Amino acid sequence: MDFIQLSGDAKLLAGKAILSFEERSAYLLDKQIQQDLSKDLYGGIAIANLSKAMYVEASNQSLVRSAEWFKHPHLYGRDPQGESDFAAIKLIRALYQFESVGLLEEQTCSAIRNFYLHDDFESKYKSENHMLLFHTSRYLAAQKFPLECFKAYGKEGRELLEEEGNFLRDYLVFRAKRGWAEFDSSSYMPEVMECLLCLYDYANDPELVKLARMMLDVLLLDMVCDSLDGLYGGAHGRIYAPVALDHARSGTFPMYELYFGHSYRAMIQAPCLIAAICSSYRPSQQIYEIALGRTKVYVHQESKHLHCITCETPHKQLPQEDGSINKYTYYTPRFIMGAVNYQDAYAPGSEAGWYAHHQQHQWDLSFPEATDLKIFSHHPGNHGTEGSEHGYWTGDLGCGCGHFFGEKNVVMAMYQIPETQAMHWIHVHVPRDAFDEVEEEGNYLFLRKSGVYICLFIHNGYNWTTEGEFAGREVISHGRRNAIICEVGDDRTYEDFASFRRMMLLNRLDFDSVRMQLTYCSFQVGELSMNQTMRTVQGETVIFPYPTYNGPYMVSAFNSGVIEVRSNGNKVIYDFNQITIKHE
Repeated sequence: MDFIQLSGDAKLLAGKAILSFEERSAYLLDKQIQQDLSKDLYGGIAIANLSKAMYVEASNQSLVRSAEWFKHPHLYGRDPQGESDFAAIKLIRALYQFESVGLLEEQTCSAIRNFYLHDDFESKYKSENHMLLFHTSRYLAAQKFPLECFKAYGKEGRELLEEEGNFLRDYLVFRAKRGWAEFDSSSYMPEVMECLLCLYDYANDPELVKLARMMLDVLLLDMVCDSLDGLYGGAHGRIYAPVALDHARSGTFPMYELYFGHSYRAMIQAPCLIAAICSSYRPSQQIYEIALGRTKVYVHQESKHLHCITCETPHKQLPQEDGSINKYTYYTPRFIMGAVNYQDAYAPGSEAGWYAHHQQHQWDLSFPEATDLKIFSHHPGNHGTEGSEHGYWTGDLGCGCGHFFGEKNVVMAMYQIPETQAMHWIHVHVPRDAFDEVEEEGNYLFLRKSGVYICLFIHNGYNWTTEGEFAGREVISHGRRNAIICEVGDDRTYEDFASFRRMMLLNRLDFDSVRMQLTYCSFQVGELSMNQTMRTVQGETVIFPYPTYNGPYMVSAFNSGVIEVRSNGNKVIYDFNQITIKHE
């Protein structure tokens, strides 16, 4: 991708945001201070309180309860072995941050020590965030107690310290090369950030500290490149229905406010990651400039590796899969949209293949006027004990019936729903009342928000949901084989909304439901075509995998581990192989 100049005031805006960081931090911290800690499941509220030396006794009691994780029933009736690592990462921060300043009582320190030295705090879940939480907290605990025996693992701290240090270094380099499997997850990125922030603040290994700092920069910049004023747009790995329906419910939403600021402070619902507020880490000025100085339209491509869910466990390690998940995001100052443009299948017989499309959000169109002004389609299901692995609004686990293709201001989707699935229909989230105009013509649904126009074509037709929770913001389309096209225009390209509608009706489209082939000829973009294995633009086949990062501000060849960050004539190279940051 060609470099795109930032606005002339990018440096000024960055400087102001950096200077106001402490104000934003104090605001978000104050929102988390609570005297009642009865629902402080992992210890985060206690850490917030102790950060301001408030409710010290009650906060210590809360941390003791968290440290006695396996002695008490889970507050919400869940298996304690599922979230023991969530408690572990909070407890290690509490120990490092507050023991030396006298805010932890002797009973608290003893309880935390016993938790690490006696309990098996590895989660029963082996997904990416859980394994990083486990390895990070075990590394920092081993560093704290090098001569003690960790009874659940039969090793002294110094042995685990070496093992986990080697693992974490390899882990971060791999993800710099191939991306994160729970990619751009606005639900689980905070957990990854929490681990990196703890390593940055407390690891004694200078290389690991630097790797953590480098990855923090990369993750934040990746989020920035896919965000419009704090709205983390496009496709995502592993999110939940409330997040899919409203950006304000995501864990990254308050984090964006903390680091860069956005226009929706009053809308923040989720607590901000306490580790981010407490950490000494700050993004580089270059990242601030990119976050606040983007005024031009651009494309940001990414490639993420297929998740081998068992590869990070200390007990059973399988090789990583060779395939990739290819994400495409189209940024404009007026909307942001994107999709998973192609996802490789797992190898036949793969032990990891069952995990495909778990809680995945395949495409999304978001507008800056409101955090819940979002459009996306989905095949609903109810797979797994949690439901959201293939749930009503997110995920496609055990089905994999959707295929998607985004190119600039167009997203195409096809669905081939197996007979064995319970729901032989798809739906689209469309918050009708939030739009200024809504027009319907046959299988076309047209919407206007200010000077932005949206065309939704739903091949099998649709009906509005008129009752229940999603009345007036859901359309349902029946049939096991279906196709959707979403195109966005604006008043700079079309004379008015009526002109946009007329032109959309003239665009040629064809859906062959037998061959599963969808072709669309757009006035703005040209001819786009897709089937289950190929995507073409103007007859040219799109090559996958994409680079690990490919946009005007981030460039990295797939599997290289070298990430180039560019802005206004400045180039910074993050080389994870050499663990260096080079300014050019």
